[in-house]
Amino acid sequence: MLRHAKLWLEKDEFEYVEINGIKYPTAKTIINLHDFLVQCFVKEDEEVHEGTMSDANLSFHGIKYYETDKKVKRDNIIFKAAHIFNQFLEAGRPFVDGNKRTGFVTLWLFLMMNGFELKLSMFSYNKHLKKINKWADLTDSDNIKEIIGWLKENIK
Repeated sequence: MLRHAKLWLEKDEFEYVEINGIKYPTAKTIINLHDFLVQCFVKEDEEVHEGTMSDANLSFHGIKYYETDKKVKRDNIIFKAAHIFNQFLEAGRPFVDGNKRTGFVTLWLFLMMNGFELKLSMFSYNKHLKKINKWADLTDSDNIKEIIGWLKENIK
C-alpha cells in the first residue's frame, strides 16, 4: 500500500498547510489520495466507491487548532497523528469505502511530512490490521491512548 502511495506522491503534487510548525495534508490531497488508492486495490468486477460522505472531517480543524499542544514537538506530532488516524477509524469515516486504508496512508504522509517514519512495511501492516480493525469497530476515546502507544512503538 505504501508503495502505491509513494508512486502517487511521485506523480501528483500534494498540498499541505503548516500551522505552528506542523504540516497537515489538505482535504483535497486526501480525497485525491483516497481515489487513487481505491483504484489501485479494486478487484475485477468490484464496484468502485470514490468520493466522500463528508469532507468536513478531513480539515482536521480541531486537531490543528484546539487539541492541547504538548511541550515536546515529537509528542505533539504523535498526539496529533493519533487523532488524525482516529478520524478515519471511528470518529469521522469520511469515505464510503477505504477509510482504514486512506487513514493509514494519511497517517504515514502526515508523519513523513513532519520528519518521522513508520517502521511498518506492507507485510507488517497486515500483522497490525487486527488492531486497526478493532479501533475501527470501537467508539470510545480509549482508542487514542492505544494508538499513541502503537505509534510510539512504530515510528523512527
